[in-house]
Amino acid sequence: MKPKVLLPPFMSRYDKVIQMLDHVAHIEYIDKKKYREQLTDAEGMVGGRINEKVLQDALRLKVVARYGVGYDDCDVEAMTRHEVYLCHTPGVLSNSVADMVLALLLACNRKIVQADRYVRDGWEDRAPGRPTYGLDLKGKTLGIFGLGRIGLEVAKRCVKGFEMDLIYFDINHNRKAEKELGAKFMTLEEVMKKSDFISVNVALTSKTIGMIGEEQLRMMKKTAYIINTSRGPVIEQASLVKVLSEGAIAGACLDVFEKEPIQKNDPLLKLKNVVLSPHIGSATEEAREAMAICDAKNIVAVIKGEIPPLNVVPEQRGMIFKR
Repeated sequence: MKPKVLLPPFMSRYDKVIQMLDHVAHIEYIDKKKYREQLTDAEGMVGGRINEKVLQDALRLKVVARYGVGYDDCDVEAMTRHEVYLCHTPGVLSNSVADMVLALLLACNRKIVQADRYVRDGWEDRAPGRPTYGLDLKGKTLGIFGLGRIGLEVAKRCVKGFEMDLIYFDINHNRKAEKELGAKFMTLEEVMKKSDFISVNVALTSKTIGMIGEEQLRMMKKTAYIINTSRGPVIEQASLVKVLSEGAIAGACLDVFEKEPIQKNDPLLKLKNVVLSPHIGSATEEAREAMAICDAKNIVAVIKGEIPPLNVVPEQRGMIFKR
């Protein structure tokens, strides 16, 4: 009998994924009402929010594939203890997220949201509220926090496409970006102070939670913007609201939030100097299908005993589980 693999219902649209998995597994789609029962004999799954309680219900589970790069909602220590691989999809969504960063950057700089609203509601009557001027991007300084796969794609677009200057902060130097893009490594404080636009592209870890608080935000130029497409808790949201409300910085573009979905009464929603989107950085047809295929490959590898799988999370690299 084939091992059971659980998939979110939306993955049924990807024929290639279904064909790949159908050769080695019995596919069952996750039913929220029967989820805990489904877990009892599942050997693989695409999903998240894996903790000790879930693992105790899933005694045959061998691999969990995250539909994305981030896995901060999974207890890696517990999964390792239970010998369950955690895989993710690095690389396949770098372009789509980088494109989103540029979309947000341009939207806030050129006041696209306000302009659209003005055309719909007031242009004909010459009403007040016409958007103010933006800035030419050529010669402006882009600061990047986290010059990894996504950060590098953002950098390429801004340096080569808009002729922007590039500075960055990361735990490691990116020699490739320094050589090819003229990137300059600086401290977090220096990046905050010198950037005209800041793109946050770090993973969410114990070290990055709240790394940008009120003190750091107040270092920014009054004309500067901050764009976050990584994880909401990297920026202290209450501090950001305070700084934005005071007009201490020009604005912010957020695709991620401390709590998602953002609540209707959240003070962020009352601000006019923000552009907000519902965590859609990787939401392109190409990226989402590539993510699904990557997940399928990870699950197939574990079922076939090809361990550890290629895209296992860093904390489990080199580990051999024989569950």
